[in-house]
Amino acid sequence: MTRFGRKQVHGGLGQYIRNRTDIGVGKGLRDAVLEPANPFEPKATRPPRRWFVLCFLLAAMAFGFFFYFNNLL
Repeated sequence: MTRFGRKQVHGGLGQYIRNRTDIGVGKGLRDAVLEPANPFEPKATRPPRRWFVLCFLLAAMAFGFFFYFNNLL
């Protein structure tokens, strides 16, 4: 039986995750923020979801109002 050290296991798992493009935090974030991918056009751009655009605009407005009304600009 072969024993592996902590660094070997960590390196092996890191390489495995890098080779798997269908899993990962980046893939999860893209899937949450962008519209679903078109399986017939994999290279097509994916527009952002409506709720993400709305939340981003509301957050930008809130920061803008905060800075403007507190004379921070």
